[in-house]
Amino acid sequence: MEVYKPTVEVLVEGELSPFEHEALYQLLKKTFSVEHPSYVELSDENLATRVNIVFHHPYTSELFNSVLQENWRDLKEILRQVRHRRGRAGAAFNLAFVNGNCRLVFSSGRLEQNAMSSAIEQVGYLTGIVQQMMRPDTMKETLGLIECSFDPKTDRWHEFRGFSLSNEKKIYAFDDSTLQWTPLSE
Repeated sequence: MEVYKPTVEVLVEGELSPFEHEALYQLLKKTFSVEHPSYVELSDENLATRVNIVFHHPYTSELFNSVLQENWRDLKEILRQVRHRRGRAGAAFNLAFVNGNCRLVFSSGRLEQNAMSSAIEQVGYLTGIVQQMMRPDTMKETLGLIECSFDPKTDRWHEFRGFSLSNEKKIYAFDDSTLQWTPLSE
């Protein structure tokens, strides 16, 4: 009997070396149903490569502790190496977690080596905080997309923005002082 494996998708903007491509694919294949990474042209001239990974799994500690386990450490290392090999040309990553109608996206943007390493490391530790942010009593309506970016100056993920499931033009920001999603646009 085949064990259920959650799905993961990989889209690379720019290029990976054959070694990076195969290492990423083989690693994800251990615990996920995955196709080989797809490639598209990179439109951002400030980067050499952006790796987009979409996990069709809720963003929970279970994903990191039970599903990925030690493969999370290896995935972080592959992303660090992609950044390191691009040098001054730069690399970035987007990690997305899909749970039903909601998509949570961590977008690193272009970061120096140490900031990139910190950003990757923190993704696995924010599950409890993000789950608190996504409680129904913190939002006026259901959010379909939540995005955040990494700030190297403060060394943390910030600017959590939520987009309404019913009206994509309705944007919310998470207010750390009230612990509520507050409207930015109507």
